[in-house]
Amino acid sequence: MASIPRIRRIAGNIFSNWVALCLGMVVAFFLMPFVVHHLGNVVYGVWVLVVSLNSYMGLLDLGLRGAVTRFVSKGATQSNHEEASDAASGALWIRMWLSIAVLLTSVGFAAVFTRVFPVPASLQWDARWAILATAAGLAVTLCGGVFGGVLSALHRFDLLSSVTILQTVLRAGGIVWLLLHHHGILALALWDFTATAIANCLLILFCLRSYPELQIRLSMPTRATLRKLWNYSFYVFIINVALQLVYYTDNLVVGAFAGAVGVTFYAIGGSLIGYARQVVGSMTTTFTPLASTFEAQGSERNLRRLLIHGTRAALVVSLPVELALFLRGETFISLWMGPEYGHASGTVLRILLISLIVSTGSAAACGIVYGMEKHRRVAIWGVFEGIANLSLSIVLVRQIGITGVAWGTTIPSIFVELLLWPPFICRLVTISMREYIWQTWGRTGLAVLPFTLSCYLSERFWPAHNLAYFFAQIAAVLPLVAMGLAVVFHNEIRLALQRRAKSRQPVPLPEFAISPASKE
Repeated sequence: MASIPRIRRIAGNIFSNWVALCLGMVVAFFLMPFVVHHLGNVVYGVWVLVVSLNSYMGLLDLGLRGAVTRFVSKGATQSNHEEASDAASGALWIRMWLSIAVLLTSVGFAAVFTRVFPVPASLQWDARWAILATAAGLAVTLCGGVFGGVLSALHRFDLLSSVTILQTVLRAGGIVWLLLHHHGILALALWDFTATAIANCLLILFCLRSYPELQIRLSMPTRATLRKLWNYSFYVFIINVALQLVYYTDNLVVGAFAGAVGVTFYAIGGSLIGYARQVVGSMTTTFTPLASTFEAQGSERNLRRLLIHGTRAALVVSLPVELALFLRGETFISLWMGPEYGHASGTVLRILLISLIVSTGSAAACGIVYGMEKHRRVAIWGVFEGIANLSLSIVLVRQIGITGVAWGTTIPSIFVELLLWPPFICRLVTISMREYIWQTWGRTGLAVLPFTLSCYLSERFWPAHNLAYFFAQIAAVLPLVAMGLAVVFHNEIRLALQRRAKSRQPVPLPEFAISPASKE
Protein backbone atom coordinates (compact mmCIF):
# COMPACT_ATOMS: atom_id res chain seq x y z
CA MET A 1 0.00 0.00 0.00
CA ALA A 2 1.37 3.41 -0.95
CA SER A 3 2.37 5.77 1.79
CA ILE A 4 0.33 8.86 2.55
CA PRO A 5 1.69 11.87 0.59
CA ARG A 6 3.34 14.32 2.92
CA ILE A 7 3.26 18.07 2.84
CA ARG A 8 6.49 18.39 0.84
CA ARG A 9 5.04 16.27 -1.95
CA ILE A 10 1.76 18.14 -1.80
CA ALA A 11 3.56 21.49 -1.85
CA GLY A 12 5.66 20.36 -4.81
CA ASN A 13 2.56 19.46 -6.78
CA ILE A 14 0.91 22.77 -5.97
CA PHE A 15 4.09 24.67 -6.83
CA SER A 16 4.39 22.99 -10.23
CA ASN A 17 0.76 23.86 -10.93
CA TRP A 18 1.40 27.45 -9.95
CA VAL A 19 4.43 27.73 -12.20
CA ALA A 20 2.30 26.66 -15.16
CA LEU A 21 -0.54 28.90 -14.04
CA CYS A 22 1.67 31.96 -13.49
CA LEU A 23 3.19 31.55 -16.94
CA GLY A 24 -0.28 31.23 -18.43
CA MET A 25 -1.49 34.34 -16.62
CA VAL A 26 1.57 36.39 -17.60
CA VAL A 27 1.20 35.31 -21.22
CA ALA A 28 -2.53 36.09 -21.15
CA PHE A 29 -1.87 39.49 -19.53
CA PHE A 30 0.24 40.61 -22.46
CA LEU A 31 -1.51 38.58 -25.13
CA MET A 32 -5.13 39.60 -24.58
CA PRO A 33 -4.78 43.34 -25.36
CA PHE A 34 -2.53 42.42 -28.28
CA VAL A 35 -5.17 40.07 -29.72
CA VAL A 36 -8.10 42.43 -29.08
CA HIS A 37 -6.37 45.41 -30.68
CA HIS A 38 -5.18 43.42 -33.70
CA LEU A 39 -8.50 41.69 -34.34
CA GLY A 40 -10.81 44.51 -33.25
CA ASN A 41 -13.86 44.31 -31.00
CA VAL A 42 -16.13 42.64 -33.56
CA VAL A 43 -13.70 39.95 -34.76
CA TYR A 44 -12.54 39.20 -31.22
CA GLY A 45 -16.16 38.88 -30.11
CA VAL A 46 -16.78 36.34 -32.89
CA TRP A 47 -13.66 34.42 -31.80
CA VAL A 48 -14.94 34.28 -28.22
CA LEU A 49 -18.29 32.98 -29.47
CA VAL A 50 -16.55 30.25 -31.49
CA VAL A 51 -14.56 29.11 -28.46
CA SER A 52 -17.57 29.33 -26.12
CA LEU A 53 -19.80 27.36 -28.47
CA ASN A 54 -17.25 24.56 -28.82
CA SER A 55 -16.81 24.44 -25.07
CA TYR A 56 -20.28 22.91 -24.88
CA MET A 57 -19.05 19.88 -26.76
CA GLY A 58 -16.69 19.33 -23.85
CA LEU A 59 -19.79 18.00 -22.11
CA LEU A 60 -19.32 14.84 -24.14
CA ASP A 61 -16.47 14.05 -21.77
CA LEU A 62 -19.27 12.67 -19.54
CA GLY A 63 -17.08 13.20 -16.45
CA LEU A 64 -14.73 10.36 -17.40
CA ARG A 65 -11.49 12.10 -16.45
CA GLY A 66 -12.65 12.34 -12.85
CA ALA A 67 -13.54 8.66 -12.91
CA VAL A 68 -10.08 7.77 -14.25
CA THR A 69 -8.40 9.78 -11.50
CA ARG A 70 -10.59 8.21 -8.84
CA PHE A 71 -10.17 4.56 -9.83
CA VAL A 72 -6.54 4.72 -10.93
CA SER A 73 -5.63 6.47 -7.68
CA LYS A 74 -7.45 3.80 -5.68
CA GLY A 75 -5.98 0.97 -7.74
CA ALA A 76 -2.42 2.29 -7.57
CA THR A 77 -2.69 2.84 -3.81
CA GLN A 78 -3.84 -0.74 -3.28
CA SER A 79 -1.45 -2.16 -5.94
CA ASN A 80 -4.46 -3.32 -7.93
CA HIS A 81 -3.03 -2.47 -11.35
CA GLU A 82 -5.62 -4.53 -13.19
CA GLU A 83 -8.42 -2.36 -11.83
CA ALA A 84 -6.51 0.77 -12.81
CA SER A 85 -5.89 -0.59 -16.31
CA ASP A 86 -9.55 -1.49 -16.76
CA ALA A 87 -10.66 2.00 -15.76
CA ALA A 88 -8.19 3.82 -18.03
CA SER A 89 -8.80 1.51 -21.00
CA GLY A 90 -12.58 1.72 -20.63
CA ALA A 91 -12.50 5.50 -20.46
CA LEU A 92 -10.25 5.73 -23.52
CA TRP A 93 -12.55 3.44 -25.53
CA ILE A 94 -15.56 5.59 -24.67
CA ARG A 95 -13.73 8.82 -25.41
CA MET A 96 -12.61 7.63 -28.81
CA TRP A 97 -16.25 7.31 -29.82
CA LEU A 98 -17.08 10.61 -28.15
CA SER A 99 -14.35 12.30 -30.19
CA ILE A 100 -16.07 11.14 -33.37
CA ALA A 101 -19.34 12.57 -31.99
CA VAL A 102 -17.60 15.90 -31.36
CA LEU A 103 -16.44 16.12 -34.97
CA LEU A 104 -19.91 15.32 -36.29
CA THR A 105 -21.61 17.76 -33.91
CA SER A 106 -19.24 20.55 -34.92
CA VAL A 107 -20.52 20.28 -38.49
CA GLY A 108 -24.01 21.10 -37.24
CA PHE A 109 -22.73 23.95 -35.09
CA ALA A 110 -20.87 25.42 -38.05
CA ALA A 111 -24.01 25.26 -40.18
CA VAL A 112 -26.23 27.17 -37.72
CA PHE A 113 -23.65 29.51 -36.16
CA THR A 114 -24.22 32.49 -38.44
CA ARG A 115 -28.00 32.07 -38.20
CA VAL A 116 -28.00 32.35 -34.42
CA PHE A 117 -25.37 35.06 -33.94
CA PRO A 118 -25.08 38.33 -35.92
CA VAL A 119 -21.72 37.64 -37.61
CA PRO A 120 -20.56 40.02 -40.38
CA ALA A 121 -20.66 38.45 -43.84
CA SER A 122 -16.89 38.83 -44.26
CA LEU A 123 -16.28 36.61 -41.18
CA GLN A 124 -18.85 33.89 -41.73
CA TRP A 125 -16.69 31.50 -43.76
CA ASP A 126 -13.73 31.80 -41.36
CA ALA A 127 -16.01 31.38 -38.34
CA ARG A 128 -17.50 28.13 -39.66
CA TRP A 129 -14.12 26.56 -40.38
CA ALA A 130 -12.72 27.85 -37.07
CA ILE A 131 -15.49 25.91 -35.32
CA LEU A 132 -14.41 22.72 -37.09
CA ALA A 133 -10.73 23.28 -36.26
CA THR A 134 -11.35 23.96 -32.57
CA ALA A 135 -13.63 20.91 -32.43
CA ALA A 136 -10.79 18.77 -33.82
CA GLY A 137 -8.58 20.08 -31.01
CA LEU A 138 -11.26 19.15 -28.48
CA ALA A 139 -11.47 15.65 -29.92
CA VAL A 140 -7.72 15.20 -29.44
CA THR A 141 -7.99 16.57 -25.90
CA LEU A 142 -10.73 14.09 -25.02
CA CYS A 143 -8.51 11.13 -25.87
CA GLY A 144 -5.35 12.58 -24.35
CA GLY A 145 -7.22 13.61 -21.23
CA VAL A 146 -7.46 9.98 -20.13
CA PHE A 147 -3.68 9.88 -19.79
CA GLY A 148 -3.74 13.22 -18.00
CA GLY A 149 -6.20 11.72 -15.53
CA VAL A 150 -3.78 8.86 -14.87
CA LEU A 151 -0.96 11.30 -14.18
CA SER A 152 -3.23 13.19 -11.76
CA ALA A 153 -4.01 9.94 -9.95
CA LEU A 154 -0.27 9.30 -9.59
CA HIS A 155 0.27 12.83 -8.21
CA ARG A 156 2.53 13.63 -11.18
CA PHE A 157 1.41 17.21 -11.47
CA ASP A 158 4.99 18.17 -12.33
CA LEU A 159 4.63 16.37 -15.65
CA LEU A 160 1.16 17.78 -16.25
CA SER A 161 2.45 21.28 -15.58
CA SER A 162 5.39 20.79 -17.93
CA VAL A 163 3.02 19.87 -20.74
CA THR A 164 0.81 22.85 -19.92
CA ILE A 165 3.79 25.20 -20.01
CA LEU A 166 4.91 23.90 -23.40
CA GLN A 167 1.40 24.22 -24.81
CA THR A 168 1.12 27.78 -23.48
CA VAL A 169 4.40 28.84 -25.05
CA LEU A 170 3.63 27.19 -28.38
CA ARG A 171 0.15 28.64 -28.52
CA ALA A 172 1.19 32.18 -27.58
CA GLY A 173 4.17 32.27 -29.92
CA GLY A 174 2.05 31.10 -32.82
CA ILE A 175 -0.71 33.61 -32.12
CA VAL A 176 1.72 36.54 -32.04
CA TRP A 177 3.36 35.47 -35.31
CA LEU A 178 0.01 34.94 -37.04
CA LEU A 179 -1.45 38.29 -35.98
CA LEU A 180 1.72 40.17 -36.87
CA HIS A 181 1.37 38.67 -40.35
CA HIS A 182 -2.29 39.72 -40.52
CA HIS A 183 -3.92 36.29 -40.26
CA GLY A 184 -7.41 35.89 -38.79
CA ILE A 185 -9.41 33.61 -36.53
CA LEU A 186 -9.19 30.57 -38.82
CA ALA A 187 -5.39 30.61 -38.64
CA LEU A 188 -5.63 30.99 -34.85
CA ALA A 189 -7.89 27.95 -34.64
CA LEU A 190 -5.58 25.82 -36.80
CA TRP A 191 -2.54 26.73 -34.74
CA ASP A 192 -4.42 26.04 -31.51
CA PHE A 193 -5.17 22.55 -32.83
CA THR A 194 -1.48 21.99 -33.62
CA ALA A 195 -0.35 23.01 -30.13
CA THR A 196 -3.07 20.84 -28.57
CA ALA A 197 -2.02 17.77 -30.58
CA ILE A 198 1.64 18.13 -29.55
CA ALA A 199 0.72 18.53 -25.86
CA ASN A 200 -1.52 15.46 -25.81
CA CYS A 201 1.10 13.28 -27.49
CA LEU A 202 3.45 14.21 -24.65
CA LEU A 203 0.78 13.33 -22.07
CA ILE A 204 0.52 9.83 -23.52
CA LEU A 205 4.30 9.38 -23.47
CA PHE A 206 4.68 10.61 -19.87
CA CYS A 207 1.79 8.47 -18.65
CA LEU A 208 3.12 5.22 -20.10
CA ARG A 209 6.59 5.90 -18.67
CA SER A 210 5.30 6.88 -15.22
CA TYR A 211 3.02 3.87 -14.80
CA PRO A 212 4.61 0.91 -16.62
CA GLU A 213 2.17 -1.52 -14.95
CA LEU A 214 -0.72 0.20 -16.72
CA GLN A 215 -2.02 -1.88 -19.63
CA ILE A 216 -4.01 0.14 -22.18
CA ARG A 217 -6.42 -1.93 -24.25
CA LEU A 218 -8.46 -0.55 -27.14
CA SER A 219 -11.04 -3.32 -27.14
CA MET A 220 -14.56 -2.80 -25.81
CA PRO A 221 -14.53 -2.86 -21.99
CA THR A 222 -16.55 -5.29 -19.94
CA ARG A 223 -20.04 -4.43 -18.79
CA ALA A 224 -18.82 -4.29 -15.17
CA THR A 225 -16.16 -1.72 -16.08
CA LEU A 226 -18.65 0.39 -18.01
CA ARG A 227 -21.08 0.26 -15.10
CA LYS A 228 -18.41 1.32 -12.62
CA LEU A 229 -17.27 4.22 -14.79
CA TRP A 230 -20.83 5.33 -15.45
CA ASN A 231 -21.90 5.17 -11.79
CA TYR A 232 -19.14 7.63 -10.95
CA SER A 233 -19.02 9.76 -14.07
CA PHE A 234 -22.78 10.25 -14.53
CA TYR A 235 -22.96 12.74 -11.67
CA VAL A 236 -19.70 14.35 -12.74
CA PHE A 237 -21.31 14.75 -16.16
CA ILE A 238 -24.33 16.44 -14.60
CA ILE A 239 -22.01 18.76 -12.68
CA ASN A 240 -20.11 19.57 -15.87
CA VAL A 241 -23.37 20.40 -17.64
CA ALA A 242 -24.20 22.78 -14.82
CA LEU A 243 -20.74 24.33 -14.94
CA GLN A 244 -21.11 24.91 -18.66
CA LEU A 245 -24.37 26.73 -17.99
CA VAL A 246 -22.74 28.77 -15.24
CA TYR A 247 -19.40 29.67 -16.82
CA TYR A 248 -19.84 29.45 -20.60
CA THR A 249 -23.45 30.41 -21.26
CA ASP A 250 -22.78 34.04 -20.35
CA ASN A 251 -20.88 34.88 -23.53
CA LEU A 252 -23.52 33.19 -25.69
CA VAL A 253 -26.36 35.06 -23.98
CA VAL A 254 -24.50 38.35 -24.39
CA GLY A 255 -23.77 37.52 -28.04
CA ALA A 256 -27.41 36.71 -28.76
CA PHE A 257 -28.85 39.82 -27.07
CA ALA A 258 -26.03 42.42 -27.16
CA GLY A 259 -23.98 41.43 -30.22
CA ALA A 260 -20.30 40.61 -30.74
CA VAL A 261 -19.10 43.95 -29.34
CA GLY A 262 -20.93 43.28 -26.07
CA VAL A 263 -19.20 39.90 -25.89
CA THR A 264 -15.80 41.62 -26.00
CA PHE A 265 -16.63 43.93 -23.08
CA TYR A 266 -18.09 41.05 -21.06
CA ALA A 267 -15.26 38.66 -21.89
CA ILE A 268 -12.59 41.08 -20.63
CA GLY A 269 -14.09 41.12 -17.15
CA GLY A 270 -14.94 37.43 -17.34
CA SER A 271 -11.39 36.50 -18.36
CA LEU A 272 -9.99 37.92 -15.12
CA ILE A 273 -12.50 35.78 -13.22
CA GLY A 274 -11.26 32.77 -15.16
CA TYR A 275 -7.63 33.49 -14.24
CA ALA A 276 -8.51 33.98 -10.58
CA ARG A 277 -10.47 30.72 -10.59
CA GLN A 278 -7.46 28.93 -12.06
CA VAL A 279 -5.33 30.11 -9.12
CA VAL A 280 -7.56 28.09 -6.80
CA GLY A 281 -8.07 25.23 -9.23
CA SER A 282 -4.33 24.69 -9.67
CA MET A 283 -4.16 23.99 -5.93
CA THR A 284 -7.37 22.09 -5.28
CA THR A 285 -6.96 19.76 -8.26
CA THR A 286 -4.38 17.93 -6.13
CA PHE A 287 -6.99 17.25 -3.42
CA THR A 288 -9.08 14.72 -5.35
CA PRO A 289 -6.40 12.01 -5.60
CA LEU A 290 -5.31 12.83 -2.03
CA ALA A 291 -8.85 12.33 -0.75
CA SER A 292 -9.08 9.03 -2.64
CA THR A 293 -5.81 7.90 -1.06
CA PHE A 294 -6.90 8.89 2.46
CA GLU A 295 -10.28 7.18 2.08
CA ALA A 296 -8.66 4.01 0.69
CA GLN A 297 -6.44 3.95 3.79
CA GLY A 298 -9.33 4.66 6.15
CA SER A 299 -7.79 7.90 7.42
CA GLU A 300 -10.76 10.08 8.35
CA ARG A 301 -8.51 12.29 10.47
CA ASN A 302 -6.43 13.20 7.42
CA LEU A 303 -9.60 13.99 5.47
CA ARG A 304 -10.58 16.53 8.13
CA ARG A 305 -7.12 18.03 8.09
CA LEU A 306 -7.15 18.18 4.29
CA LEU A 307 -10.47 20.04 4.39
CA ILE A 308 -9.32 22.64 6.90
CA HIS A 309 -5.81 23.18 5.55
CA GLY A 310 -6.95 22.98 1.93
CA THR A 311 -9.75 25.51 2.39
CA ARG A 312 -7.51 27.79 4.38
CA ALA A 313 -4.74 27.61 1.77
CA ALA A 314 -7.20 28.32 -1.06
CA LEU A 315 -8.48 31.39 0.76
CA VAL A 316 -5.01 32.65 1.67
CA VAL A 317 -3.87 32.43 -1.93
CA SER A 318 -7.01 33.71 -3.65
CA LEU A 319 -8.57 36.30 -1.35
CA PRO A 320 -5.84 38.94 -1.81
CA VAL A 321 -6.20 38.63 -5.59
CA GLU A 322 -9.98 38.66 -5.51
CA LEU A 323 -10.30 41.54 -3.05
CA ALA A 324 -7.74 43.64 -4.91
CA LEU A 325 -9.66 43.13 -8.15
CA PHE A 326 -12.97 43.88 -6.44
CA LEU A 327 -11.70 47.19 -5.08
CA ARG A 328 -9.41 48.19 -7.96
CA GLY A 329 -10.59 46.16 -10.95
CA GLU A 330 -11.99 49.07 -12.95
CA THR A 331 -8.73 50.97 -12.66
CA PHE A 332 -6.73 47.90 -13.63
CA ILE A 333 -8.81 47.21 -16.74
CA SER A 334 -8.58 50.86 -17.83
CA LEU A 335 -4.79 50.78 -17.56
CA TRP A 336 -4.50 47.29 -19.08
CA MET A 337 -6.96 47.29 -21.98
CA GLY A 338 -7.77 50.97 -22.41
CA PRO A 339 -10.07 53.54 -20.75
CA GLU A 340 -13.01 52.66 -23.00
CA TYR A 341 -13.20 49.20 -21.39
CA GLY A 342 -12.80 50.28 -17.76
CA HIS A 343 -16.33 51.01 -16.58
CA ALA A 344 -18.36 48.37 -18.44
CA SER A 345 -15.88 45.50 -18.04
CA GLY A 346 -14.99 46.62 -14.50
CA THR A 347 -18.64 46.50 -13.44
CA VAL A 348 -19.00 42.97 -14.84
CA LEU A 349 -15.82 41.97 -13.03
CA ARG A 350 -16.97 43.31 -9.67
CA ILE A 351 -20.32 41.49 -9.84
CA LEU A 352 -18.75 38.18 -10.88
CA LEU A 353 -16.15 38.48 -8.12
CA ILE A 354 -18.88 38.17 -5.50
CA SER A 355 -19.65 34.72 -6.88
CA LEU A 356 -15.98 33.80 -7.10
CA ILE A 357 -15.19 34.83 -3.52
CA VAL A 358 -17.97 32.74 -2.00
CA SER A 359 -17.14 29.73 -4.19
CA THR A 360 -13.47 29.79 -3.15
CA GLY A 361 -14.43 28.51 0.29
CA SER A 362 -15.87 25.29 -1.12
CA ALA A 363 -13.08 24.58 -3.64
CA ALA A 364 -11.19 22.21 -1.34
CA ALA A 365 -14.44 20.59 -0.22
CA CYS A 366 -15.36 19.92 -3.85
CA GLY A 367 -12.05 18.13 -4.46
CA ILE A 368 -12.60 15.97 -1.39
CA VAL A 369 -16.17 15.11 -2.40
CA TYR A 370 -14.97 13.99 -5.82
CA GLY A 371 -12.19 11.93 -4.26
CA MET A 372 -14.62 10.20 -1.89
CA GLU A 373 -17.18 9.57 -4.66
CA LYS A 374 -19.85 11.54 -2.77
CA HIS A 375 -20.75 14.03 -5.49
CA ARG A 376 -24.31 12.99 -6.28
CA ARG A 377 -25.84 15.78 -4.22
CA VAL A 378 -23.45 18.31 -5.76
CA ALA A 379 -24.81 17.34 -9.19
CA ILE A 380 -28.35 18.19 -8.08
CA TRP A 381 -27.19 21.56 -6.79
CA GLY A 382 -25.35 22.19 -10.02
CA VAL A 383 -28.46 21.58 -12.11
CA PHE A 384 -30.40 24.05 -9.97
CA GLU A 385 -27.65 26.66 -10.20
CA GLY A 386 -27.18 26.23 -13.94
CA ILE A 387 -30.88 26.53 -14.78
CA ALA A 388 -31.30 29.50 -12.46
CA ASN A 389 -28.22 31.14 -13.96
CA LEU A 390 -29.42 30.80 -17.55
CA SER A 391 -32.97 31.90 -16.74
CA LEU A 392 -31.94 34.95 -14.74
CA SER A 393 -29.32 35.93 -17.32
CA ILE A 394 -31.87 35.92 -20.16
CA VAL A 395 -34.36 37.95 -18.11
CA LEU A 396 -31.86 40.47 -16.75
CA VAL A 397 -29.89 41.05 -19.95
CA ARG A 398 -33.09 42.48 -21.47
CA GLN A 399 -33.48 44.83 -18.52
CA ILE A 400 -29.97 46.07 -17.66
CA GLY A 401 -27.68 44.76 -20.40
CA ILE A 402 -24.49 42.78 -19.88
CA THR A 403 -24.38 43.47 -16.13
CA GLY A 404 -27.67 41.56 -15.89
CA VAL A 405 -25.89 38.47 -17.20
CA ALA A 406 -23.29 38.86 -14.47
CA TRP A 407 -25.99 39.09 -11.79
CA GLY A 408 -27.67 36.03 -13.29
CA THR A 409 -24.46 34.12 -12.57
CA THR A 410 -23.84 35.53 -9.11
CA ILE A 411 -27.22 35.23 -7.37
CA PRO A 412 -27.65 31.42 -7.66
CA SER A 413 -23.98 30.90 -6.77
CA ILE A 414 -24.36 32.79 -3.49
CA PHE A 415 -27.28 30.57 -2.48
CA VAL A 416 -25.49 27.29 -3.25
CA GLU A 417 -22.09 28.19 -1.82
CA LEU A 418 -23.24 29.78 1.43
CA LEU A 419 -26.30 27.73 2.36
CA LEU A 420 -25.71 24.24 0.95
CA TRP A 421 -21.98 23.49 0.89
CA PRO A 422 -20.87 24.10 4.53
CA PRO A 423 -23.33 21.73 6.29
CA PHE A 424 -22.83 19.03 3.66
CA ILE A 425 -19.03 18.87 3.86
CA CYS A 426 -19.06 19.12 7.66
CA ARG A 427 -21.31 16.07 7.92
CA LEU A 428 -19.21 14.19 5.40
CA VAL A 429 -15.93 14.49 7.31
CA THR A 430 -17.56 14.74 10.78
CA ILE A 431 -16.43 18.19 11.87
CA SER A 432 -18.51 20.87 13.58
CA MET A 433 -19.60 23.65 11.25
CA ARG A 434 -18.67 26.33 13.76
CA GLU A 435 -15.11 25.02 13.92
CA TYR A 436 -14.92 24.69 10.16
CA ILE A 437 -16.08 28.25 9.48
CA TRP A 438 -13.84 29.76 12.15
CA GLN A 439 -10.72 27.85 11.12
CA THR A 440 -11.20 28.75 7.45
CA TRP A 441 -13.20 31.91 6.73
CA GLY A 442 -12.93 33.46 10.20
CA ARG A 443 -9.19 33.34 10.81
CA THR A 444 -8.20 33.84 7.16
CA GLY A 445 -10.53 36.83 6.85
CA LEU A 446 -8.86 38.45 9.84
CA ALA A 447 -5.43 37.81 8.34
CA VAL A 448 -6.19 39.55 5.02
CA LEU A 449 -8.15 42.45 6.55
CA PRO A 450 -5.16 44.86 6.74
CA PHE A 451 -4.34 44.21 3.08
CA THR A 452 -7.97 44.82 2.09
CA LEU A 453 -8.10 48.15 3.90
CA SER A 454 -4.82 49.22 2.31
CA CYS A 455 -6.14 48.44 -1.18
CA TYR A 456 -9.25 50.50 -0.49
CA LEU A 457 -7.23 53.47 0.75
CA SER A 458 -4.83 53.27 -2.19
CA GLU A 459 -7.69 53.32 -4.67
CA ARG A 460 -9.44 56.18 -2.93
CA PHE A 461 -6.55 58.52 -2.16
CA TRP A 462 -3.67 57.49 -4.46
CA PRO A 463 -5.17 56.40 -7.80
CA ALA A 464 -2.69 54.81 -10.20
CA HIS A 465 -2.07 56.43 -13.60
CA ASN A 466 -0.08 53.62 -15.21
CA LEU A 467 0.35 49.88 -14.75
CA ALA A 468 3.83 50.16 -13.24
CA TYR A 469 2.54 52.41 -10.46
CA PHE A 470 -0.50 50.15 -9.97
CA PHE A 471 1.62 47.04 -9.49
CA ALA A 472 4.03 48.97 -7.26
CA GLN A 473 1.13 49.88 -4.98
CA ILE A 474 -0.02 46.26 -4.78
CA ALA A 475 3.52 45.08 -4.07
CA ALA A 476 3.91 47.69 -1.34
CA VAL A 477 0.88 46.48 0.64
CA LEU A 478 1.23 42.77 -0.14
CA PRO A 479 3.54 42.16 2.88
CA LEU A 480 0.53 42.98 5.05
CA VAL A 481 -0.89 39.59 4.06
CA ALA A 482 2.20 37.83 5.41
CA MET A 483 2.09 39.95 8.58
CA GLY A 484 -1.60 39.15 9.10
CA LEU A 485 -0.95 35.44 8.64
CA ALA A 486 1.97 35.56 11.08
CA VAL A 487 -0.24 37.14 13.75
CA VAL A 488 -3.37 35.03 13.26
CA PHE A 489 -1.60 31.68 12.75
CA HIS A 490 1.41 32.20 15.03
CA ASN A 491 0.77 29.03 17.05
CA GLU A 492 0.66 26.78 13.97
CA ILE A 493 3.77 28.43 12.52
CA ARG A 494 5.67 28.04 15.79
CA LEU A 495 4.78 24.34 16.13
CA ALA A 496 5.72 23.65 12.51
CA LEU A 497 9.11 25.33 12.97
CA GLN A 498 9.76 23.35 16.15
CA ARG A 499 9.03 20.07 14.39
CA ARG A 500 11.21 21.14 11.51
CA ALA A 501 14.09 21.83 13.86
CA LYS A 502 13.79 18.39 15.52
CA SER A 503 13.74 16.37 12.34
CA ARG A 504 14.85 16.63 8.74
CA GLN A 505 12.07 14.31 7.65
CA PRO A 506 9.20 15.80 5.61
CA VAL A 507 6.89 17.75 7.91
CA PRO A 508 3.33 16.36 8.16
CA LEU A 509 0.39 18.68 7.99
CA PRO A 510 0.52 20.85 11.16
CA GLU A 511 -1.75 19.88 13.99
CA PHE A 512 -4.51 21.99 15.46
CA ALA A 513 -7.64 21.22 17.36
CA ILE A 514 -10.54 20.12 15.18
CA SER A 515 -13.75 19.34 16.93
CA PRO A 516 -15.54 16.40 15.26
CA ALA A 517 -19.21 16.93 14.67
CA SER A 518 -21.33 15.29 17.29
CA LYS A 519 -23.08 12.21 15.98
CA GLU A 520 -26.71 12.27 16.88
